[in-house]
Amino acid sequence: MLVAKICLTGGPCGGKSTALSKIEQTLTDNGYKVFVIEETATRYINAGIKPFGEDSISMFDFEGEILKEQLIEEQAFTKTANLLDKKCIILCDRGIFDIKSFITNEEFDYLLNKHNLSKIKLMDSYNMVINLNTVAKGKPELYTLDNNTARSEGIKEAIIRDDKCEDAWSFHQNLKIIDNSTNFEEKINRVINEITNYLGIEKRHDKKYLVELNDDFDNFIKEKELVKTKIKQTYLYTDKGCEIRLRKRTVDNNSTYYITVKKNNYNEQKIVTEELISKDEYERILESRQIINEVEKQRISFVHDDKFYKLDLFKDGLCILETDVIKNVPTCIKIIEDVTNIDDYYNVNIKSNKKGKVLK
Repeated sequence: MLVAKICLTGGPCGGKSTALSKIEQTLTDNGYKVFVIEETATRYINAGIKPFGEDSISMFDFEGEILKEQLIEEQAFTKTANLLDKKCIILCDRGIFDIKSFITNEEFDYLLNKHNLSKIKLMDSYNMVINLNTVAKGKPELYTLDNNTARSEGIKEAIIRDDKCEDAWSFHQNLKIIDNSTNFEEKINRVINEITNYLGIEKRHDKKYLVELNDDFDNFIKEKELVKTKIKQTYLYTDKGCEIRLRKRTVDNNSTYYITVKKNNYNEQKIVTEELISKDEYERILESRQIINEVEKQRISFVHDDKFYKLDLFKDGLCILETDVIKNVPTCIKIIEDVTNIDDYYNVNIKSNKKGKVLK
């Protein structure tokens, strides 16, 4: 019974290996069967298949082989996990979208089309993605090449690689970025806390801001090659104290479907159950339940200055930015008001006639 597939990513020397070990131990102690998919690229390079040095192949060909191997392993582990009658977690030391950080967008799209793969279905196959920033960001004195024979990047290259990993995964709906603002032990503890919070009680850390966008925003999207995700959220009638939401996420005319249940707890946290469902299940539930509200929006997720932001663009110009900490927001986005605790700005209450502002 697969509970979650979680990917750890980030630039070199970020602590992934240590985090994987601690996560596996913590989850095993809590009754989970944990599968770990080791980093494919490192295994290939150590075995002699490499995109650099003597007897090398091109980076495009190398990443093409990584994609095929990653798909086979993730499918095999997913199938196995679903055959077992116990809670299973798959931990991936890097995932498919890490490939995007080594080749061009056009080359990545070519590989996906070659294998008839949907970008959003691949992205949404991961329940959570955690980017552990390389220590080259903020603590360069700790950066080393000694603990990975397949690693060759210097400090500047490590930072570039980390930024590209963040961008490659930026439209995942549950991306967490772990920076170097604490010591290493606490950094690993923050990773474990993110995972245990996801698996248990969801704590509301993110804040919402009403924002305005200026004319430079379109250039910002183009420069960072950001992905626009169409989201349709349908809220269904249910008993008081419980919220049921259907969500449809669409990229490049391919869609994934979710059902989410939230219940208010005594301490005001929300217990969340979210499940990926089929299109047929989605349509069947829509037909059988009373709809209390339906919201359509366009989401643009991005990483800026090592902070993850989700920008929702609603009809009629309403723009809401969601993040945990406001820090050096891009100049094309102007913060107007903190609306975190204003009921009118919860998605379930947003109506299509609500007016927003677009700064010109």
